[in-house]
Amino acid sequence: MSDDEWTSPSKAPRPLSEVLGKVLRKMKVSDETTALGLFSHWREIVGDPIADHVLPKRLEKRRLVVEVDDAAWATQLKFLEAQLLATLKEHVGDEVDSLEIRVRRSR
Repeated sequence: MSDDEWTSPSKAPRPLSEVLGKVLRKMKVSDETTALGLFSHWREIVGDPIADHVLPKRLEKRRLVVEVDDAAWATQLKFLEAQLLATLKEHVGDEVDSLEIRVRRSR
């Protein structure tokens, strides 16, 4: 491999912030910084019991799509929805005002 191949601008590593920004734009997130904090600090925000069963998947137009690992957790999350939205508001402001709960399909 020549030196030119290692230094080619098209092959050069891109900053992580650039890559994440592109991903978040594709997810149609209105505030990239807030979304990044939400996704990267999910466990700290919601706590271990919820984070063990619920994953944030997408934030679009202030609706957070989450995936649960079991239908029972979908039911549980509906009961906790108001509390979870209040917790999210404390951490990310008005960026999330509703949840869409999906049950992960077995693979």
